[in-house]
Amino acid sequence: MPMLRKTIAVDRPPEEVFDYLTRVEHHREWSPKAWRVEGRPGPLTGGARFTSYGRIPGDKDHCNEVEVTECTPPSRIAWAATEKEGRFVSTFVLTPDGSGTKVQRTFEYPHPRGFIRAIFPLISATIVKPNFNKGLDMLQQRLEGGNGRKP
Repeated sequence: MPMLRKTIAVDRPPEEVFDYLTRVEHHREWSPKAWRVEGRPGPLTGGARFTSYGRIPGDKDHCNEVEVTECTPPSRIAWAATEKEGRFVSTFVLTPDGSGTKVQRTFEYPHPRGFIRAIFPLISATIVKPNFNKGLDMLQQRLEGGNGRKP
């Protein structure tokens, strides 16, 4: 299974970072592309479900049914979306780092099928990985008040 992984350091305690990540309605604030959620106000808990809509090539309103598969405050949260292409899993591991937090995000996704599989290394290098990295950079900025306010 292909995977992306990146760690950022955030100048906020793990409890605050975890709380922010579990409030899925805030995810649009650090998504590099248009994104919205339905059916899940408030903090996420294990087994919680929500519907997200995002943008992917060829589908400007791509729907995902998502389930929280792990929730261990304040150190770990993961969710999975299952689509016709397979299962997409996002995992966040938070570790204390002085007065702040190291946030490691892992994103696992299925191998593409058909023609896309042959060109996917190019797509991954030019679209998927840059958006993944940009999202984490935006998360860091948001958590540290880079937009003028704290979460």
